[in-house]
Amino acid sequence: MTAATQGYRLLNQTTTVEALSNLFKSRANTTPGKNERQKFGAKIPTIIAMVDELAGDGAGAPFVHKLAEWLHQQFIEPFEGTQSPFKVVLIVADASLSNEIVLNSFLNSGDRAPDKVFISQSRGEAPFRVTGTYTKVGLRKHPTLHVMTNSYPASELSIDYSIRLSPVTPGLTSDGKKQVIRQAIREQLEDKLLMNAYQEIQRGLKQGAEQLIFFAQNKAFLRQLGEKLTKGADALCQSEQVAVLDQSVPPHERLKLVQEPHRDRIRVFLMTSSGARGVSFPKTDWIIAAIPRFNIEAALMEVAQLIYRGRGMYRDPETKEPVSGDEKARRLVMLINDFLVIEEDIDRNRAWLRQASDLLTLLVMLRSTIHTRIKGDAGLKRQRISFVPVGSIGDEELLSLMSEDVWSFLREARVAICDSRYEEVKGVVSKAVQLTSKIFAHFKLQGLAPDRNAKSYVDYQTLEAIVKAVSRPSSRLVPSLDNQALVIPESLTCIGPFWMENWSERKTEERFSFEGWRSDIQENSGHLLRLLRKIYEGTDFPPKLKRPAKELHKLLIREQKERILEYSTFQALETENLVISLPLDYPHFWSEHLEEDISRKKVLEDPEVWRNALGRSLTPQGLVMPVVAQYQSFPWVAAIGRRVFAQLETTFDDRYFMASSELNLLNTMLFEDEAETNF
Repeated sequence: MTAATQGYRLLNQTTTVEALSNLFKSRANTTPGKNERQKFGAKIPTIIAMVDELAGDGAGAPFVHKLAEWLHQQFIEPFEGTQSPFKVVLIVADASLSNEIVLNSFLNSGDRAPDKVFISQSRGEAPFRVTGTYTKVGLRKHPTLHVMTNSYPASELSIDYSIRLSPVTPGLTSDGKKQVIRQAIREQLEDKLLMNAYQEIQRGLKQGAEQLIFFAQNKAFLRQLGEKLTKGADALCQSEQVAVLDQSVPPHERLKLVQEPHRDRIRVFLMTSSGARGVSFPKTDWIIAAIPRFNIEAALMEVAQLIYRGRGMYRDPETKEPVSGDEKARRLVMLINDFLVIEEDIDRNRAWLRQASDLLTLLVMLRSTIHTRIKGDAGLKRQRISFVPVGSIGDEELLSLMSEDVWSFLREARVAICDSRYEEVKGVVSKAVQLTSKIFAHFKLQGLAPDRNAKSYVDYQTLEAIVKAVSRPSSRLVPSLDNQALVIPESLTCIGPFWMENWSERKTEERFSFEGWRSDIQENSGHLLRLLRKIYEGTDFPPKLKRPAKELHKLLIREQKERILEYSTFQALETENLVISLPLDYPHFWSEHLEEDISRKKVLEDPEVWRNALGRSLTPQGLVMPVVAQYQSFPWVAAIGRRVFAQLETTFDDRYFMASSELNLLNTMLFEDEAETNF
């Protein structure tokens, strides 16, 4: 008898683990429940639970603890004082957590922990090691057997670290001004990354790669790369020899791609790390990974997993006999993209010193990660350490948001537009994206505080008051404590150029407004409704696009009489995890009182730049509101369902001191102190 749950999340004041209790008719702490389990134990006395890929999800560690508590509650606790009919075994598996010290540290890092690197003493290179400890899992310590296998499926392994430095020269904007460096990089980024990936794949194919895997985290980018590999004068492969594998690929197509014989006929696979989980490609002898420059600890953790996608058995096409792919010679290529800014008014020597330090740190971290994963030791000359990067620890809420439907639709639509398989419907999808971005741009997040007098910096006058009190020429160096404008509310936190405002106690709702009285809005809404219906009812559109298209259709549709006036669709947010981010001094550049015609609406320039910068102050990736960046007031963003303020605890935690400087980390790894070092 087996039962499975795919993941751990908070759900309506409980967790998804509690659903396993439905395996029984009666609760464990009742007499009928005990009798039911007694009879069950007579038939099935051994209970085995397993959590695999422990570090692959932030909820992995909480999942293990909650599962251990549930197992104890269901099979041990009812029989306290007597002999339990059950033997309970919990298997926790993750090959990237290289030894017993790292596993214990990961499991007991607390309810919330950031992306990080575990550094522990190693016992040198060891292909196989077994040890026993006591590990705290759930509320108790349990005897634990650790089995550590350090190996790589290849007869010979070569590792290349390919650093591609692309020159970026700032040009001129439309009004003749010189571009800022960030804007120049953003405009030139895509073409350069595409060419670098193309050249690495070209090198692998020219050197005789039988099957090549290229990893990147951008689904739209992979489809553009597939086009470049198969179309035009520079094509390297025929279209049937290249396949994309990610979460946007329909399940039936994915199944075909990962099973022989079709799997073994593909020459180049283009994958995301999530799309590659749980599958193997035994004929693969070249693996190229584009290393992200954000969330570097989590990115390195993914690298430690994806380098093992080439393994397993396949059948010889002629003899039909099974052949081991583990006997192949393999090559790993770690592709690192970076940019050299060509500009006269910067100190190139100083800029390169900083850039070189960053690149060297990344290289040493990358090499140490790979060596630790394969051998159990980082392979450094002076240090016997294991170097294990892991992602963050923390659960998220399962929430149903209107904004998430908009976000999911726009994200999957952009992937479809870059996919050659949907060439005939690109026009429909592109038009739907254009109309969605226009119609769903009027978004508001409203929050009612329990205290009517509660101060908020979302209120323009409140923040303007403190700005004036601090910055006016006559303000005193030591202010008066009676000045209420200078009192920062408990709900406010300042980090660098951002305010973070905690809305956990507010009754909040998200609201999309539609100006139904405008003829162009009526026409566009009607057009979008027809396109959305065509998408979710049609057979030629990506399955991953259909669900959000249907949800948007539900949001938008209204009776014709309601479209005469402006109307809104809104939804209450049942969460205590909602944080707003604001620019520190937005009253300085934003004025409520327009000198021009008051009927004209003032729209902020570069709204996406503002939204993205503010969003990164709350969360490195994922959904932030508003989805469509358009501000007719000051810029702001919100993150929901995430415990944003928990990250501030790491600022005062001495376990994370090395995160403050790349050089500190580099020194710790490369240099050996005369005194004995304890990790």
